[in-house]
Amino acid sequence: MKRITLYAAGSAILGATLLAGPAHAMHISEGILPLGWAALWFAVAAPFLALGIRRVNDLSRHDLSFKPLVGLMAAVVFIISCMPIPVPTAGTCSHPCGTGIAAILVGPLVSVVITTVALLIQALFLAHGGISTLGADVVSMGVAGSFAGWFVFRGMRRLGAGLAVAAFVAGLLADWATYLTTALELASGVRGSEPFYPLFFKVVAAFVPTQLPLGVLEGAMTAGMVVLLHRKRPDLLAKMGVVDAGGSGAGPRRATVVMLALFCLLASLLVAGPSRASEKWPGVDETVVEKVAAEHGREPRAPLINTDQGDLLLFVFLLAGTVGGFAAGYFWRMLVAERRTYDDNT
Repeated sequence: MKRITLYAAGSAILGATLLAGPAHAMHISEGILPLGWAALWFAVAAPFLALGIRRVNDLSRHDLSFKPLVGLMAAVVFIISCMPIPVPTAGTCSHPCGTGIAAILVGPLVSVVITTVALLIQALFLAHGGISTLGADVVSMGVAGSFAGWFVFRGMRRLGAGLAVAAFVAGLLADWATYLTTALELASGVRGSEPFYPLFFKVVAAFVPTQLPLGVLEGAMTAGMVVLLHRKRPDLLAKMGVVDAGGSGAGPRRATVVMLALFCLLASLLVAGPSRASEKWPGVDETVVEKVAAEHGREPRAPLINTDQGDLLLFVFLLAGTVGGFAAGYFWRMLVAERRTYDDNT
């Protein structure tokens, strides 16, 4: 128990460090979408959420190890989707989504549930997204991101791609699918009498400088986590249908080294870009979503619980990072170090 607590505490410190500043990315702010469009996206998201809850209940009854895996994925998605990553070449910051990882490991429907919970907490307490736009954010990040990542991963594995390569491409395309869907939602909702396609491509082009490199970064993160779990718990991945039963836990070492090198190279390029230390790094929420909405007469409203006051928002993000990091460390320890407890009961 002492080792679990220390591991979780270390992860909590890491999570708090990663969330030391607010992130602004694919979330559509409160009030940007007209009521009709907001209701439509809630209607689209609802059946996926209902099926996801049913899937969670079914799997939890038959496999006790599924619960800590869902807990781990929930913590990972929450932390990743709040984690601001500066892109100096674009002069903005954004974040990965994490739904590619979740969809691969627990399935796309469960990933929708996880995403909904993460987005709801962010909308309520982190001034990030909105309640009225929650349906649209769930569709873009939860539905589009999860299913894109899952289908790509399964398709590439059927074609003979290695685990790391398939996970990398799945994470990459899950990220890009999220922002393509956000562009579709924004262009549809704010265009008025303006033609749809010119505005849609304008929004997509505005996302590209930031999300092109971050998509590659998310692909590397996805591959790294999937391969790590494959080495530590190949039996768990076999249960979830990610790998064939009886596969070795050694993992594709060469591919892992390549992904790690790619991750480090891209991270160094992001950090080594033009310095703008004296300026605020706006998120693509501001530079793309809110800017395009304002050009079409749709201004964001204050969030339901406005924590964006002074240093309060920074404190809330640090608290969220601490809790999310602790949860991630705790559930990882349950899955890896305490695996015998669950193996004996499944």
